[in-house]
Amino acid sequence: MPTFSPDYSLFKCCIRVCIWCVLIFTPVILFAELNDPLLQQSKDTTTKKPRVPAVPQRKVPKRDTLRYNTQQVVVTGTRNEVLLKDSPVRVEVIDKQQTQSTAMVTVADILKEQTGMVIAQGTVRTGVQMMGLGPDYTMILVDGQPLTGRVGGVLDLSRVSVGNIERIEIVKGPMSSLYGSEAMAGVINIITRKPDNGYSGKAYFQYLQYGAAETQVENNYSNDEIDITSFLNLKSAQPFTQTQDTFSFPYSGFRDYTLQTRAKWFMSSNMILTANLRAFGSESRGKFLEGAAGNITSNEGAVETTDRSATFGYDWTHGKARLSAQLYGTIYNETYNFDVAQGSAGRTDNFRRRTSRSYLQYDVLWNDKNRFTFGGEFLYDDAQGSRYSANPLYRTIALFGQWEGNPNEYFSYALSVRYDNNSAFALPESFYFRKAGIASVPLLPRFSLSYKPTANLRFYATVGEGFKAPDFRQLYVQFSNRLPGAGYDLIGARLLGIDLQPEQSHSYDAGVFYQPDPINFNGLFTILTAFDIRYYNNNLRNLIEFYPYSTIPLVYSYRNVAEVFTQGVEATVKYTVILDTSTTLSGQIGYQYLDAQDARVATAIENRTAGYVIPSTGEFKLLRASDYGGLWYRSNHTGTARVQIDDRTLGMTANVRAQYIGAFGEQQLNKNPDVYSGSIAFGQVLDSKDEYVDGYWNVNATVTKRFAFDALSERSQIQVSVGVNNLFNVTNPRYIPNLIGRQFFVNTSVTW
Repeated sequence: MPTFSPDYSLFKCCIRVCIWCVLIFTPVILFAELNDPLLQQSKDTTTKKPRVPAVPQRKVPKRDTLRYNTQQVVVTGTRNEVLLKDSPVRVEVIDKQQTQSTAMVTVADILKEQTGMVIAQGTVRTGVQMMGLGPDYTMILVDGQPLTGRVGGVLDLSRVSVGNIERIEIVKGPMSSLYGSEAMAGVINIITRKPDNGYSGKAYFQYLQYGAAETQVENNYSNDEIDITSFLNLKSAQPFTQTQDTFSFPYSGFRDYTLQTRAKWFMSSNMILTANLRAFGSESRGKFLEGAAGNITSNEGAVETTDRSATFGYDWTHGKARLSAQLYGTIYNETYNFDVAQGSAGRTDNFRRRTSRSYLQYDVLWNDKNRFTFGGEFLYDDAQGSRYSANPLYRTIALFGQWEGNPNEYFSYALSVRYDNNSAFALPESFYFRKAGIASVPLLPRFSLSYKPTANLRFYATVGEGFKAPDFRQLYVQFSNRLPGAGYDLIGARLLGIDLQPEQSHSYDAGVFYQPDPINFNGLFTILTAFDIRYYNNNLRNLIEFYPYSTIPLVYSYRNVAEVFTQGVEATVKYTVILDTSTTLSGQIGYQYLDAQDARVATAIENRTAGYVIPSTGEFKLLRASDYGGLWYRSNHTGTARVQIDDRTLGMTANVRAQYIGAFGEQQLNKNPDVYSGSIAFGQVLDSKDEYVDGYWNVNATVTKRFAFDALSERSQIQVSVGVNNLFNVTNPRYIPNLIGRQFFVNTSVTW
């Protein structure tokens, strides 16, 4: 395998950028502080913990009775700290209590039990689908930094452990104005645990049938000057085989490890340094499944993956202002050793991706009602390996700004805008500016508003734009697949002279959150409820589609399609029944209706020009609206349900969770010829009832028992969980390869 020497000049350039930014902003901050006597009087000298600018919030009246995470602080929606109940951006939070009580160990397990979150169908890897958009449209962050390692646009979330996760924050809808490309569907931010004072630790062990045996070790230390955490995760899974219709589908064994170390040094009352190092490695050998051109094929050989990343940060808080600077770098390697030669590349296929990011953010808390944020990023991204002989690279300079306001106790809002300058593409012009008669403005705006007329009722709405630049695979890949059942070439669009443009979206959503006052039944028990309903609409232009460029020989590539839209409704009901001082019954029910269509096809059907030619007769058959099922791999109906009982006296928790995935179109089952409208070819369209995979229920159950070492400390305890995933043993390896059958598990953890 060829080796590549690191490009240290890139990191030197990033360091220079951060140094110059610090030198520029430091006099501004010092001048503001030296000329504000009130700030001089307010300096905190009692602790070395830094003071961040206060969360802009109104004074909360005594009548405020919101009880679900009302005082929780979130950061993902605005890239600043804000109370969840006052956030202008709708943020969904999954806390550690939920992960611990259900004994879930991967991010994929957690996300698939949330309303509107679906593990993408028809893929081997477990990526998440939000708002009807595929896994490659959602940005996955770990402590604010992008997670690398996408294969075919999918991050395999089944490999990401939840062992040291404090909470997960989810923001749905285009977030490109703050996070750039890959955030068209939203952002998922995995936030790891902060250490308590003193020394603490945790050890965890799990056995999972037809899954990974897992060991985790966590060590933490904290005092007034320093925080240090370390996390080690080891996984090992044995190979197994599933059978469907006399065909065997092998699942390879693998070994994974994740090592993460984070340190914070509180240099003074207003300065902090951070460092975060993360390493991931994986090796799979034997037979395994591969997604290939819409088909599931079998391969044999080995796959080795490594991912190394480092983040260094600096925060300087002075009175009303805070300067944050970060340097981030990652090197991702992937090597395939096939049993079948893959064209001219032979039996070995390797890929290396290097990413570097310099980030600067400047926050000013102007007063209790307004906060301004300005920032910039410099990103470097390149690819090398047997599939990328051209060694493509991207350089991006981005600028963004945001205004957060709380004009009174009822309203809060956030207005953000972003400009990107990419070495390969120009940022598309703004849809909203164009509608306003201002043409050729390459800016991405987003506006979020929250209105809380009473303490129990909150309305929220967002309009915004997103974009996604074509990735290296879509532009420059050169790959031959000669596996049995495949036999095709994949060539990037730019290498074939196809002018692939960035995807662009504009969307809006609106919702209401209502939490009535508690209902007490004659002192016997108390019921708390909360209702959350949301409508969303996404309109995408220049959607990038995978399509057959030629049939003889079979060559696939990528092209832009005119327009796609997704729209839907999400509804969630949460409830808690307080039976007595130690026993509670809780749970939630969620439902999503999704309508996802190719707007070109829908328009042609309306105009009565869409259809296909029947080969046996040559007759042109019109496509009816009732026949068109929308985009492939999208379920119109999905839902979740959860019921849990907690008995603190016994130290026990038991729960049952269920996910429903409705029928979805599977491209492998396509029956009818390609659909046309005049000279426009739409290709394979979901237009027949026998092109669907049946819906299914996935039911999981867990019982947990806690043994406390110290009755006064929740930290010192042993926890044992037993349970079953996929209780009804639902399997479909051909069309739902990530749905493994019934899995019994047992795990135990020791915390101190």
